[in-house]
Amino acid sequence: MELKYFAYCRRSQDREDQQVLSIESQKRELLLFAKKHGLNVVEVICEDMSAYKRGRPKFNWMMEQIEAGRANAILTWHLTRLARNGADGGLLISYMDEELIRELTTTEKTYKNNGDDKFMMNIHFAMAKKSSDDTSAFVKNNLKTKLEKGEYPGWVPYGYLNVGPNGVISGKAFDKEKQAMLDGLGRPLGRVEIDPIEGPLVRKLLDLALTGVYDLEKLREEALKMGIKGKNSGKKLAKETVRGLLHNIFYTGKFEYIGEVHQGSHEPLMTEFEYERLQAILNRRSRPKRQKHEYTYSMRVHCPECSELMSGEFQKGHHYYRCCRSKGKDSTCTNSKYVRQEVFDEQIAQVLSKLPMPAGIMEWVMKLLKRSYLEENKFLGGKRKQLQRNINDEKAKMERLTSKWLSEANLDGSLLSDDDYKERKYVIQGNVNKFEEKLNDNNSVEDSWLVKCESFFKKLRDIDSNYMNSDVLGKQIILQWVDAKFVRTSNNWAVELAEPFNCYLHPEKSEKLTRTEKAPVLAVKEVFTPEQKIWLLGPDSNRRPID
Repeated sequence: MELKYFAYCRRSQDREDQQVLSIESQKRELLLFAKKHGLNVVEVICEDMSAYKRGRPKFNWMMEQIEAGRANAILTWHLTRLARNGADGGLLISYMDEELIRELTTTEKTYKNNGDDKFMMNIHFAMAKKSSDDTSAFVKNNLKTKLEKGEYPGWVPYGYLNVGPNGVISGKAFDKEKQAMLDGLGRPLGRVEIDPIEGPLVRKLLDLALTGVYDLEKLREEALKMGIKGKNSGKKLAKETVRGLLHNIFYTGKFEYIGEVHQGSHEPLMTEFEYERLQAILNRRSRPKRQKHEYTYSMRVHCPECSELMSGEFQKGHHYYRCCRSKGKDSTCTNSKYVRQEVFDEQIAQVLSKLPMPAGIMEWVMKLLKRSYLEENKFLGGKRKQLQRNINDEKAKMERLTSKWLSEANLDGSLLSDDDYKERKYVIQGNVNKFEEKLNDNNSVEDSWLVKCESFFKKLRDIDSNYMNSDVLGKQIILQWVDAKFVRTSNNWAVELAEPFNCYLHPEKSEKLTRTEKAPVLAVKEVFTPEQKIWLLGPDSNRRPID
């Protein structure tokens, strides 16, 4: 009987297939082999899929065609191309028993329907199955180790870079300029690093989102201005891309994998508090309405009668505000008066003009605060070093524990059971979190109250002129920062600011400033944060510098 061959080529992305010829190379080799040996190839079947489990569509189709009589032999590059699981290997041998397959030919050997050849085929299939099982176990253990170390087992989001074990940026993200910037850090690189160029841009975008006045469309526009573009289109990011970025917990230093949140080892771009605040803003503004006219004081003016928000209207070239409940037949508020926007402009201008501090006083305050900060930091420096030593000791314990648990000598759990490992790991991780929390609380140069004070004064310096010269969006950002609200008094409207701006404007209502016994620095009750100490100075002419 004439032999009619199906030539079968397969390759997958599995680890065991890394050294296998490509599908095109396999096809070329098989056709040359068939021509050289005079084999009748009916059809070439190519499949890009793993053979570790059953269910390859083209392989199943080939077996159906063999059963139908279209072919009675198979030509393949190696037996592992046909099967890496027991079911498919057994099916091939079963077809040989039934003489549906008369020969199975590889580039090295031809297997016929006899006991010796089928025995050798069984050995090859069993070895391929064992190799796949070992690879699967290795991948799972490797993945488990990565998760234990806080390494994200995938491609990181925009603003971060995957770094290989050799310290080189992985994949298509490689860039000579970025690599040089990372190498210039002067430290060993982690497997995930903040992109030195795109990372700061993402932080700026997050800052804009945290103001609460930007919807997704405006964030897309701002991202494009910054240079954050779609990877494929080169245009504005899609709304879903921006939404996904804002919801991604990866930017807090954690990551989600298969439904579980893990503590990552990468540096965060935002704090957990900022993340929670951002989620609240997104939930509140999940479906912002597009308006023809933008109103500066939306969500900030309340009706003096019913306390409901007053909405903006545009009439005869002017913006007006009116109570929402006073409209329509079913209105429940009798306050139908309109208030022109200029009234609120005048009130907020008066309040903001009181916030900037004279240059001389500002210079004195910063000098005093720097002295206080240096004394405080000197005391905390030793404490921070001790906390860092504690953290390093606990992490070393974790590495030794993990190495012991994953060692070959512990495959049966005789050295360290899974339950014991989890219990000890929980205790060690708890200690690490405790020490890291204390370390973060003890002021760092990057996030100190002194830096916040300097930033605060810079914002205050020209806040009134910046407000008057800004567009609607710029004004809303400033109003959001000071959290301004407009309330009706007996004769007029007044502006209320949130703390600490309120106590800055009205220092007579705040705690008095005193010397401490140990150092000539300002001190107040613990209800105030370090940053609020400077705000308590306020525009009070009776206060004098401390010598």
